[in-house]
Amino acid sequence: MSEETAQNPAGGRMTDAEVDTFLTEQGTGVLALADGGSAYAIPISFGYEIGRAVFAYWQFGAESTKGEFTAATDRACLTVYDVASRSEWRSVLARGPLRELSGAEWADLGGLIDDNALSPEFTGVRGRHLSIAGYEMRIEEATGYHRRPDAAEE
Repeated sequence: MSEETAQNPAGGRMTDAEVDTFLTEQGTGVLALADGGSAYAIPISFGYEIGRAVFAYWQFGAESTKGEFTAATDRACLTVYDVASRSEWRSVLARGPLRELSGAEWADLGGLIDDNALSPEFTGVRGRHLSIAGYEMRIEEATGYHRRPDAAEE
């Protein structure tokens, strides 16, 4: 238990184990990318194992704003949160570099997506060119905070 959580049992900073558990349980978040002074944030589904998150980029057409910002981003930030109420919530920020996965790597890591990511429904997306590219974020830093009203009673 972190020192801050020990001082405030109803919440505070999450331990590394709590961060890992939370990221394993969740499958969606917001990925923030940057190109110089311009930011781009996208809702995204992800697979997770300790030290990395794996993403499937669904792209419509050859040109992709998401792809352009990814190429320009040195360090991305994945925000994952769960809000049950004003007094019960959890959130994690994970940061690290992104890289596109090769076809063989994607085949090996696709199971992480299947384990906890949300795959979108594309029924009705006819006549549009749809492709999927796999990306990995090596997590260099992750911090999490939580608030649970019942934690003080434990």
